Amino acid sequence: MSQPIDAVLTWVDGEDPAHLAKRRAYDPGFGAAGVEATRFASRDEIRFSLRALLKFAPWLRCVHIVTDGQVPRVVQELWADPAMCERIKIVDHSVIYRGHENLLPIFSGRTIETALFRIPDLAERYIYLNDDFFLIRPVQPADFFTDIGPVLRGHWMTRAYGLVPWLQLALGRLKRRGKNWQPVGFKLQQLRAARLVGGGGRFFSIGHTPHPLRCSTFQRFEAAHPGVIEANMAPRFRHGSQFNPASLANHLELAAGTATIAASDNTVYFRADVDKPARVREKIAEAEAREDALFICVNSLDQASSQVQADILEFLRRRIL
Repeated sequence: MSQPIDAVLTWVDGEDPAHLAKRRAYDPGFGAAGVEATRFASRDEIRFSLRALLKFAPWLRCVHIVTDGQVPRVVQELWADPAMCERIKIVDHSVIYRGHENLLPIFSGRTIETALFRIPDLAERYIYLNDDFFLIRPVQPADFFTDIGPVLRGHWMTRAYGLVPWLQLALGRLKRRGKNWQPVGFKLQQLRAARLVGGGGRFFSIGHTPHPLRCSTFQRFEAAHPGVIEANMAPRFRHGSQFNPASLANHLELAAGTATIAASDNTVYFRADVDKPARVREKIAEAEAREDALFICVNSLDQASSQVQADILEFLRRRIL
């Protein structure tokens, strides 16, 4: 494969006073999803995520960091090397929302993900990561793309899962969430994406792992379905009407026969806010021992115990820096 491949990271420092004040000014209040402080908290995970890309995927043409009027400290440090100024680019929300400035500001990762294909000079093939995804071993372009399309990591869910939204909706109403409340679960947003492609109740479920995507897949869908992409770009906070954009692209690729399904998800997943120290140490040992473990994801590190934070950060420093 000779085509260039970029990486895209999304990041904000939610504890920055300016960002915090702006978020509070638009807080939709009780019953809204995606307003929890942990969704915006930073423990400098971006340092490890970015450095891991540079270390383990040196073939990447460029890393685009999409943010809201901020520049991570690690980027400022790396920019001391002039060569890094071309390899690492900061992309403000205002850039990918050009022509849609009335929708800003945005505080939802899912909303921002929908607009990533609008990054100027983005390679046709790109890998999207949250800043809590980390490469932990060398990877090659073939781990993400074949000659015809992306390599997907996940599994098919049965049609029975289509009943879950109704059950969650009923439970939410019982809890007096309000008549306009809708569930916003990770898998439900994938189900909505599949239905946009005609998947019915069956869908290909992805986990917390890097997502290989193609700009042209989104561009063709946008041209064929006016208003759908823009509607998903609109909610300031996560909303029950939204679909998962990576999942939409996956289902479009699967329907076109251009996707390949990997044999493994190659990921060790940490729930730092839930996993006990002993379990975290087991997962670290698994990540070190499994040769096919290419990535880890660490959710909610800011909510973890001090011991769990220390163990995970020590592992990331040892593996990446």
